[in-house]
Amino acid sequence: MQTFEYAGHTLTWEIHSPGEHTFVFLHGLYGARSMWSATIERLRDLGRCVTLDLPGHYPAQTPPDYTRLSQEFLIDIEVEAIKHICGDQPVTIIGHSTGGLVALGVAARLPQQVRRVISIDGVVWGPLIGIIGTCQWMLRRRLSPVCRLLWWVSQQSSWSMFQGARSYVYDFRRFARNPVALRINRDWYPDYRRQSPANWAILIRMLETCDMRPLLRGVATPVLAITGANDPVVPPEQAHWLDNHLPNATLRVFQHTGHAPQIEKPTEWETIVREWLARHPVQTAAPVAT
Repeated sequence: MQTFEYAGHTLTWEIHSPGEHTFVFLHGLYGARSMWSATIERLRDLGRCVTLDLPGHYPAQTPPDYTRLSQEFLIDIEVEAIKHICGDQPVTIIGHSTGGLVALGVAARLPQQVRRVISIDGVVWGPLIGIIGTCQWMLRRRLSPVCRLLWWVSQQSSWSMFQGARSYVYDFRRFARNPVALRINRDWYPDYRRQSPANWAILIRMLETCDMRPLLRGVATPVLAITGANDPVVPPEQAHWLDNHLPNATLRVFQHTGHAPQIEKPTEWETIVREWLARHPVQTAAPVAT
């Protein structure tokens, strides 16, 4: 694990495989780098796979006066972290949910360096729906103790965390028998139980008013916009907006799938990702040191 500091925040990142081209994986709200374990095992042959925190998500550390987060600062810190990790070398960013928002924002800021983006149920604008939308509603009405109680319950065991997936996936019975989901639950829980609900609340408030559309208009980077047709958190229309407004966007809709296609249907997801990457090759200038 390596660290990067910016404006009082410390982010952590880790290299999981060597290679000429760097793939940076960004998790979403409530997530951690460890939730990419099974996915990276499937893709590590593609190149240098790196996982990177979002601000305020353990093991990332925040400054003592951390009380708010803007869309602009979220993108700022991730831009600087990716420049630190990759230097001036090209990069492909794979982001889930809020990580998808960040991936798109970094591509808009670093159009010469970010060569490809894969946005998995990426947030484009707020507010959100489902459980996150409910939390946004409660926080707006000063009901944060209720949110914190729900989060506290979900952190008490790996079982209670896994049950929380009911609010995110399409078919929980199938999900509960999915070996990829079970593997991720095992690897992710030690970090999840140490997350700060106060930091989650800061990001949830930001997501309520975020709007990436003005920043993204005109972005020419190839984008693979993946969405679950039954996503209960980020409306699929947001991925359709990317497809309709970005000149090099490709849309893939997973039927009977919720907010985590890479976990709910990992084999189909991997096939689509590999085919799209092959259609959008990247020329690398030189190997990147590990």
